[in-house]
Parts: sequence; C-alpha cells; structure tokens
Amino acid sequence: MSPKQTYPVSVLFIRIAREYRGLFFLGLKASSLVKRGDLNSNLTNLSLSGGKGQIINLGAGFDTLYWRLRKAGNSPANFVELDFPSITAKKCYHIKKHKQLIDMLNTEDGEIRFSTTDLHAANYHLVGTDLRHIAELNNKLTQAEVNYNLPTMFLAECVLVYIDASATSSLLKWLAMKFPNSLFVNYEQVNMKDKFGQVMLSNLRSRGCLLAGVEDCESLETQQRRFTMNNWEGSNAWTMVEIYDSLPEMDRSQIEHIEMLDERELLTQLLQHYCIAIAWNGQTLKNLSIAQG
Repeated sequence: MSPKQTYPVSVLFIRIAREYRGLFFLGLKASSLVKRGDLNSNLTNLSLSGGKGQIINLGAGFDTLYWRLRKAGNSPANFVELDFPSITAKKCYHIKKHKQLIDMLNTEDGEIRFSTTDLHAANYHLVGTDLRHIAELNNKLTQAEVNYNLPTMFLAECVLVYIDASATSSLLKWLAMKFPNSLFVNYEQVNMKDKFGQVMLSNLRSRGCLLAGVEDCESLETQQRRFTMNNWEGSNAWTMVEIYDSLPEMDRSQIEHIEMLDERELLTQLLQHYCIAIAWNGQTLKNLSIAQG
C-alpha cells in the first residue's frame, strides 16, 4: 500500500500497479502533485473534500484510500468502492475482523449493514459488482446512496485494460450520461505497441493476464480518445515520466534514495509505459493539468 496521505486531494494519487515491482516509485506521494496552485484550486472548486462530493473507486481491490482520508478528516459526502464480489467478500471479512475500522465507520446517524459481499455505512459503501453489467451496476450504486448530481470523482487503477473495448465503451457512456459534473482519473499502461511495450505484454500474458482492452493503451491519444468518443466532454493524459519529472527535485531525490535507483534508463522506460489519463464532464475541471513543472 502507498504511504499514509495527509492531504484532502490525495485521491489524485493512483498507485503504481503492484505487479510491476520495477516501477520504483510505488510510494509517490499525491502531495507532490497537489502543491501546485492550479490543481489545488480546481479540486477545491469540485469540493470533493469537505463533505460535498463523491468518490467512486472502480476495481478498488484492497485499497485503503477511504480510511486514510477519514483519518485525515477529509471524507467526502460519499465514498463507494466497487469490485468483483469475490474481492469485496474478502475485504468485508477483513473489515469486520478489525474493531478499529468498524469504530471509524460508526456514526450517530447511521448503522453498518453487512452482507457476504457488501458493506453499507453512513458515507462508505463497499459493493460487489461486475462493471460490464450496467443494470447491475446501476442497482448497486442506488444501494450505495449515490447522488448523481453531486460532483463525483472516479478512480481506476489498471481496471479498464482488463475489460473489452465494447464493455468499456458502454460503461463510460453510461457514466458520462449519469454524472454531469465529474472527473475520471485513470492510471494504466500506455505505448504498448512499441518494442518495450510488447515485451511487457508478453510477460503479462505468460502469467495469465489477458488484457482485453489493451488496444486503448497504444498511445496517449488513444487513451484520451477512449473517453471523448464515449461522450466525455474532454480528456488529457500524461506519461508517468512527465508526471515524475514535474515533481519537485526534493521529492524525486527522496524517492530515488528510498529505492536506491541505479538503473535510471530502465526506470525511464517503465515510466514511459504507464500514464494517468483524466476526463471530465462540466466546466469545473476543464483546464486541469497534473504534469506541469
């Protein structure tokens, strides 16, 4: 897991995929991205922190972002985590086992409801669903008390790449239609058509990871087009090299010291093959940039 965050917009940090230990800055801090005024001001306008907006984590796995935000006093109005029922069942089990987590969920104005795969509390909902099944997803979001009119941030970490293009298109169109004021932050592979990308792809396939949506990972342009062709108003994307290079020198030095990097060329190659793409609906985040120096 990434280090504990203490910033209200730490939601912009998409952790580097765990299966790639070679991506040395797994501990990259979102605080390094939010120190720049343009990012801070845009997210303040969106009001995701301070209890006025929603965060929906697609394919959340065992991510701990909600708990870090809660501990820092930056909970949104609603935080929803979605994943396959087999995953959410395990997460529900672990949450129930830890009194500290249950105590954090307890509030005066709501009870905690558990099923085998789902958990519902005042402003936290963990639900099992398949993102490819829109009707089921709609029902699950209703159970999670999602307000479609609130500013909403979607997070996805290497999720869409595992879904075929047709199902992803249906999902993105539906989200664009249902959430008129929203931001989608997507961390994923990119430049997968070049030699290095093909080696990565071959290694993944040899381990049984079939990337059904890899065609949208060909370039930054295809990453952006995936959204704009599915009714999102605009999109932008940056390689992790661009984002890494935009970090303050002190933060880069800290990361490199912790990881004792001595293969700088390999690091650069790896970071050239991951990106963060964002897409938006509404004007609030239209000019957002996360890779400025």
